[in-house]
Amino acid sequence: MPTLAKRVVGGLLALIGLVLTVFGLWYALHLGGSGTATFSTTASGANPVLVPPTVLNRVDGDVKVTAVPRKGSTVWLAAATPSDARAVLAETGHTTVTGVSTKPWELKATKSGTGTTPSLAATDVWRNTATHEGAVTMTIEQTNAPEAVIAQATKGQIERVDLTWERKSWFVQAVIVALVGLFLLLSGLSLLWSSRHGGTKPVEDLAVPEVPRPLASTHEEETA
Repeated sequence: MPTLAKRVVGGLLALIGLVLTVFGLWYALHLGGSGTATFSTTASGANPVLVPPTVLNRVDGDVKVTAVPRKGSTVWLAAATPSDARAVLAETGHTTVTGVSTKPWELKATKSGTGTTPSLAATDVWRNTATHEGAVTMTIEQTNAPEAVIAQATKGQIERVDLTWERKSWFVQAVIVALVGLFLLLSGLSLLWSSRHGGTKPVEDLAVPEVPRPLASTHEEETA
């Protein structure tokens, strides 16, 4: 392979390998051996937080919803059908989780509505509820999809809401990506090194030496 071509191919392989290695290691470190992905969002004070089915039912697996209150506060969690959750919130002020972002490992959220939302605990539309001082966790199974979850501070304010998914195969996939990237990186660096130092020198054609004629013997000279 020509030297220039080696450098181009080696550079591309090294660049792709570096990106894949960093990408794989980033996910492997954040997921851990259990393949656990946790995303958090800062809630809007006393306003309720709505987690719709577009987020809860996005992955085929259980998701843990955790509402963490501020010190001295009490938080309440409830699950319901999406239409019922929207109906009880109506146009009052609340925060809606719209997606996830793996770069800062945060939940994307938007605020909408105005005014103070009344206490929702007394409403009879909830499939499941949980409340007490400290963090409250509820596991949402996909067999009940579609489903929505609302977190509301019954006393004080909410500090944040966490969503956690767990799948061991995610960690394995991240490690595989990192290993493939490392292989490509080393292959690219090897090509760059060989091109820089001239690579393998071609074997030159060996000239066949001329066989010298034997010297005439003394007897032959005298005869001549």
